[in-house]
Amino acid sequence: MENPIETKKISAFLTRISKKWPSKIDRFEFKTATVVYVYLKDGISSLDFSEKLAQVIDQLVDFKIPLLLYHIESDGSNLRSQPVNWYSPIR
Repeated sequence: MENPIETKKISAFLTRISKKWPSKIDRFEFKTATVVYVYLKDGISSLDFSEKLAQVIDQLVDFKIPLLLYHIESDGSNLRSQPVNWYSPIR
């Protein structure tokens, strides 16, 4: 069962990353509620984008459910996954 509050937070997270990198992200496509394809603009490396996002992801994420992002280069040649919230914090 989906949590509507968490779903809204995921959409807000995607909006934040698209505003942070408007020259890098072409569009998003939800495959499921927790699997999102991130289509990158022409010439943007999925590896470089993944590394940049990893540096600030803790500041951008405010939801608790696991999310799997797939960064797809414009030519479709590279697909890189980036899990978000897949591991529980150490208490």
